[in-house]
Amino acid sequence: MLCFSEVSTISRNLSVHPALPAVLELDGFLNAVRCFLDCPKRLFSAELVGGGLPLEDIVDGDIKGIETNGRVISKSIENYHSVYKLIVDLIYKKISKSKTRSTENIDWNLVEYYGLISTADIEDGPWNRLISQDHTLVRFLDEDGSESITFYIEFSDFVLATQLGVAWNE
Repeated sequence: MLCFSEVSTISRNLSVHPALPAVLELDGFLNAVRCFLDCPKRLFSAELVGGGLPLEDIVDGDIKGIETNGRVISKSIENYHSVYKLIVDLIYKKISKSKTRSTENIDWNLVEYYGLISTADIEDGPWNRLISQDHTLVRFLDEDGSESITFYIEFSDFVLATQLGVAWNE
């Protein structure tokens, strides 16, 4: 009979960024929102972009990618209030015309994800970078003519790119 103490194990040195689990949860949350809004394609997402690249290089790279098949409408620097208004317009108002406990809960969870990612980045750093700093925002049309925005939140060694669908073709 083989005992567990006799079984050799292979050490696996898997390195995962501490913020990645919360980013993946946010991505899944946004995909669920996409389903509630009856969006037929993946226009709501969150992605951790690492590699030590500066924010402007990441944004410029995304813009070049967009321009190969689509069109950039605008690029701007926005504060939390402007980004939050977009979240309200593109998510909460599409779910319900009135403020309900469920939209308040969705709101709390969505904003909390950014706080969790901030804490995972630097535990005693800025409380919630969605709220505490400005963000680069790119509005664009994809190859199918669907309109989206992506806003970029800069962290210590990565950028969080959040895409929200504005209008889509079915």
